[in-house]
Amino acid sequence: MSRAIRHRTSALGSIGLVCGALALVAACVAPGQEPAGAGVGTPPPPSPAPPVTGGTISVQARQVPDLGAVLTGPDGRTVYLFDKDGKSEPTCREQCASDWPPLTTTDPPVAGAGVKPELLSTALRPDGKQQVVYNGHPLYYYVGDEIPGQTNGHGVFSDGGYWYALSPDGNQL
Repeated sequence: MSRAIRHRTSALGSIGLVCGALALVAACVAPGQEPAGAGVGTPPPPSPAPPVTGGTISVQARQVPDLGAVLTGPDGRTVYLFDKDGKSEPTCREQCASDWPPLTTTDPPVAGAGVKPELLSTALRPDGKQQVVYNGHPLYYYVGDEIPGQTNGHGVFSDGGYWYALSPDGNQL
């Protein structure tokens, strides 16, 4: 009998150690701060292509379903305006810029097919980089667009404002 009690006590002690270790791990992660793709049934986060930045940037117009002609970066992916930005003044920074990477350049941007060169310029970001601007709107990619022709960021409310694709005339669609 005492042998069975010792065995049960040993098993319960092992379970207690495992539960204690799990509780310690759970306490180290703040609520809402679980890494992306963590948790039961949670799919892994998308791994979009990195935005094309730096060098000579060509902004182009491209036809996409449901919206018509939209502006794109040199890789053909849609670029967006943020309605909280001031005229040629980018306000999306830090965490915002990880979801909405700015289209930056080290040289003057170039107008590609369907784009008006007189509407292209740049604006200085707080990090010292030059962000491409079209008709006064700083341009951003959206991490949810993985391939050319996607417009998953159009009409999204994020970071305190709305995000829109732009027409070749430089206006929100």
